Amino acid sequence: MSLADVRAALNAELSATPEYYDFKVLSSEREGALWRVTLEPGYVFAEGQRPGAASAQALLDDSLDGASAWWGAPTKGGASVLAVVAEDDQLVLQNASSAPPPAGSLIRLYPTRFLNAVADAWWDSPWAERALACLPDLGRPQRIDAGPALTGSPFRWLRAAQRQALALVGHSSAFLWGPPGTGKTTTLGVLLAEYLDTRPDARVLLLSTTNHAVDLATLAIDKALQKGRREHCRAGVQRLGTRFDAAAYAGREHLIPTEDAELIARLARAESARPSARDAVALKGWADRVAALRDELRASSLKVLRRCRLAAMTTTRAAFTLKSLRELAPDGEPPFDLIVFDEASQASLAHALVLMPLGRARLFAGDPQQLSPVQRSEDRLARRWLGRSAFAEMPRSGPSVALLDEQSRMAAPIGDLVSQLFYDGALRVAADTPAQWQAARRRTLGDIAPDDHLHLHRVQLDGGWSSTHRGPVRRESAEAIAALVASALESGNWQPEELIVLTPFRAQRALIRQCLRARGLPEALRVSTVHRAQGSEAPVVLFDPADGAQPFLQGEEAQRLLNVALSRAQAKLVLFVSAADAAGAFLAPLVRKLRLAADERTAQPLIELARAPGFPANAIGRRVTAGRLSGEVTRVSCDGDQFWLVNAITGAEQPFDTAFWRQRAREGVANA
Repeated sequence: MSLADVRAALNAELSATPEYYDFKVLSSEREGALWRVTLEPGYVFAEGQRPGAASAQALLDDSLDGASAWWGAPTKGGASVLAVVAEDDQLVLQNASSAPPPAGSLIRLYPTRFLNAVADAWWDSPWAERALACLPDLGRPQRIDAGPALTGSPFRWLRAAQRQALALVGHSSAFLWGPPGTGKTTTLGVLLAEYLDTRPDARVLLLSTTNHAVDLATLAIDKALQKGRREHCRAGVQRLGTRFDAAAYAGREHLIPTEDAELIARLARAESARPSARDAVALKGWADRVAALRDELRASSLKVLRRCRLAAMTTTRAAFTLKSLRELAPDGEPPFDLIVFDEASQASLAHALVLMPLGRARLFAGDPQQLSPVQRSEDRLARRWLGRSAFAEMPRSGPSVALLDEQSRMAAPIGDLVSQLFYDGALRVAADTPAQWQAARRRTLGDIAPDDHLHLHRVQLDGGWSSTHRGPVRRESAEAIAALVASALESGNWQPEELIVLTPFRAQRALIRQCLRARGLPEALRVSTVHRAQGSEAPVVLFDPADGAQPFLQGEEAQRLLNVALSRAQAKLVLFVSAADAAGAFLAPLVRKLRLAADERTAQPLIELARAPGFPANAIGRRVTAGRLSGEVTRVSCDGDQFWLVNAITGAEQPFDTAFWRQRAREGVANA
């Protein structure tokens, strides 16, 4: 665990992250000051990868908005990507220095490489040594004198675990573990509101991995200050950066560092009027208006950073502005009393550590059972420092860890499924959920009854890789989703914002959007990859794995992705599953658990079957109990020395020793 190891990990990850992608052009067409470039669907080359390799199949995505474009023929030129129209394999380019290349030529895209800022900080040796020295504190936090105890006053509605979490500020490093729907952001808002009130000289840096998450946390703090009658603290909370959701700050414009309160309203109105990327001229005018408004905001951010008591920004912005943050305390002392990392499970250990010296104490809020940091390299050190978060160093238990164990999002059957599959049964429906909460989760969806919260929609065909779509797709499930969504909206019982469609693959997302558009359904319908869905929720979630046999959907990270997908649902969770999906490692435990939950057979004690001479073959297919365990025996080894039982609670398949159970059966007879 040396500085050299961290730097080697960063080098490995930077090497595995293509600096550019080359796409082949089908056509280029001018639209006013813009250019629309249509790309050949099946061709992409990533730097350092073989053409056509699966790892190089970079599907066009809105994450490429703002990327730099370059070409060398017929004349050299460059531009910036204003928008990506993924469904049509198109780029909309602005500020082009020459005409983009013709059909058959290549165009190169350079995405923003956010990891560079983190790497630069680790090559600043004095600072990097301070960062690495913080590592032991994650696993062995110390008690600190952090001031008055937080009581949660006047928030009497706090649940027991939420109130316990308020004591986390008394530790040098602490972890707020918030599974889905447990009110982690609300708890964080109350904690920080009371922290600011009881410590009038304290300064806080609030960080999160996405702009959306920063917005949610900042607004939660302001709401807690308002409801707790701590008006004097509200002006000291400031949301820095320009990529915030302006509409979310209506009535709370004081959180944005600007003297022109009307500016936020103008920005919100402008953003809400974004035209379709298919209308390039309108899109260009819109982008220019929004950029001009955001430029007005940018100028005041640094001044505000020096005087505010709580500064909120993304972890990426913190890395890019690390020098400015360090200069807030020129004597070398930490400029902040507390740093809070929200959605901390998605921030790499290297990224978190390099920011930790900014604070005297650190609080990590998130869920290690949901998505982990995105990491490309297969290098061992890259996995250690960039594929894991600070939660990987978290103590197993103790006063520096608080687990929120009551959820008020998911209907009980969905919540129980998520709890058993991912939280060892610790997560339960909150006891204080009112009757209207229960009623809101009992609604008919097409042919799916009100009390059918978990629904398997069987499809006949398995998905597969498509070179045309540059990823795994399955048209049958995409069409089935479009039909179900159309039926729900036509019934008048559902609104577009109440449904969300999730899939692991961007290619399938694009295909589903095409199917929805073909039926004339509203563009406001949310169709998202699971990675983009963390932090969202909806009454209905339609989940399409597209191809459950893909290597991407194997292993521990795939289970975190599945957790995110299932736990977005409030009332209805509809899974589109083929035979291969149901048998694969990704979904097999879930499907087996659902099947056994509907199994009304009486379970027979396994020890009784073990007394028979045909054991364990006589147990195959039977519902059994083995001590406290209930399940079904599914298979026996060729030599009969082992058999496997599916746990009815978790859906996991567990091996059992035949000789052990025969011995238990003999002992049982002898003692009778």
